[in-house]
Amino acid sequence: MHPADRLHALPPEAVRFRGAVDERIRLSRERHLRVLDPQALTAWFRERPDPFACGEFWGKTVRAACPLYRHAGDAELRERVWAMVDALLATQDADGCISTQSRARQPLGSDLWERKYVLLGLLAWYEAEGDARALDAALRLADHVLSLVGPAPRRRIVDTGWAFAGIESSSILEPILRLHRLTGAARLLDFARYIVEDEGACGRGSIFAAALAGVLPRDIGGNGYPAQSIAKAYESMSCFEGLVEYHRATGERRWLDAAIAYHHALREREITIIGSGGGEGLYNRGPGTGEQWNDTALDQADPALRLQMETCVTVTWMKLCLQLLRATGDPRYADDIEESLHNALMGAQRPDGSAWDYFQTLCGTRGGADNFASDVGGFRLSCCTANGPMGYAILPGMAVMRRGDGLAVNLYLPGTVQADVPGAGAVRLDIDTGYPADGRIALAVRPQHAARFTIALRIPGWSASSALRVGGESFPAQAGTYAVIEREWRPGERIELELDLAVRRIAAPRGACAALRRGPLVLARDLRLGGDPDAVVRLSQRPEATMIIPGFPVQAACRIADADGRALDLIDYASAGRTWGSDSRLRVWLPSA
Repeated sequence: MHPADRLHALPPEAVRFRGAVDERIRLSRERHLRVLDPQALTAWFRERPDPFACGEFWGKTVRAACPLYRHAGDAELRERVWAMVDALLATQDADGCISTQSRARQPLGSDLWERKYVLLGLLAWYEAEGDARALDAALRLADHVLSLVGPAPRRRIVDTGWAFAGIESSSILEPILRLHRLTGAARLLDFARYIVEDEGACGRGSIFAAALAGVLPRDIGGNGYPAQSIAKAYESMSCFEGLVEYHRATGERRWLDAAIAYHHALREREITIIGSGGGEGLYNRGPGTGEQWNDTALDQADPALRLQMETCVTVTWMKLCLQLLRATGDPRYADDIEESLHNALMGAQRPDGSAWDYFQTLCGTRGGADNFASDVGGFRLSCCTANGPMGYAILPGMAVMRRGDGLAVNLYLPGTVQADVPGAGAVRLDIDTGYPADGRIALAVRPQHAARFTIALRIPGWSASSALRVGGESFPAQAGTYAVIEREWRPGERIELELDLAVRRIAAPRGACAALRRGPLVLARDLRLGGDPDAVVRLSQRPEATMIIPGFPVQAACRIADADGRALDLIDYASAGRTWGSDSRLRVWLPSA
């Protein structure tokens, strides 16, 4: 546990989920991660054919698979990952190089971006298994990177990459600092300092200084010409993940402040109602058109904005929020993770678990473009399909976390958690709930020994009225905070929390549209429910909702009366459009009279 963190992750095996999220995780393991052929996944490293970004697939796969097999006790997936690691280590050169690029192409193009993911995969395996080979390989690979880029006479890192003035290459910052934490190698911290303080991760000026100065995300790295813009959502956020790690390593508050400022600007201007972002708009039309920041949140209800919300953006946004949750202990970052989980992430996963949608939509039909994909031993793997399971992989470590002398409950997913608490020994939490369809949550607290400690429960910012009781005694539960209960806990005591799931009308930031939310769930019309999803409706401010059961699987479905008294049926966004065809055309932002 790092002393700079306010909250600390539990090991993935300490948590067992039940319910819808657990089923989605099972599908990811069985229909995706277990299916990938280790030899096919590492062929690019053996042959070095100079592909574009294909080296990221190995690292993304292993990075997600390690916590997920630990969480589920999945021995078959563990064996598959072991074979992936063995196959990769066999490709490492004597000088430490692991790359899909020929020597003449190193460190250009996607080389450093791919090596970032190789490092993340090796570190995930080391943390899961303690395999010294992986740590040694990661350190040797990092040293090879340091031999290629850095201060003169080496090549500047911001002069590498493929389109974004070094932002994509500079995102190697995160694994470099995690490797420094594990090894204590001073040269790695020096290299991180070079990326952050000398180059600022971008050849057009420091993206970190820009965020701290309040530059809008859409304008960071800009040169005034939209066709040459580089505000790529996914790659930029990856650098800020590394910046929080740099704060941990140095203790310098300004770097955490820069990451917080960036997050807040994204939340205000770029992250849409479902917890993702990116689109083709007025400001940025450069490389990766549509996958850049474009004031997406402000214009998300405008049909003229071509939304292209990558699953990669969803997952990286969740990971950035987790970095800030750990560093600050502010439960509002857990609100953001929950929003993305139940809407964008679960909505992007194909019903059979074998793939992930590249771009999310707020109106129309799911299953559009597949921008970047390769055949891996007969499995079609895109960057977003490779990244999707990582959104689930963070959940076991952050659903419940260590906080001071006790525990913090961040996500109300049904299941069981076991953690050691000073004085109490092993403490088991049994979480029983139908959330997010049902706002009632019961937690049975079972310490090994009766002891005084704290349990902090996240009260979501959207829950206007919450009720919290322990053994008949009521406790305050203010929205947007942790409700902290400090007492002597005895085995079998029960916490009862009820959250406010009243349907809320959300006005579009711009334009004459409105959306509806119920708790963390964004609601959507779906053609399968009857009626035209694009029809104009008049919505009351706080519509009364009656829960219904449609003829197909959903997380939640309800019927409301519009302002004219006509019935309107809606389902949760993640369940809408699930046929991936025109027969389940969906709409979130409803044209409003």
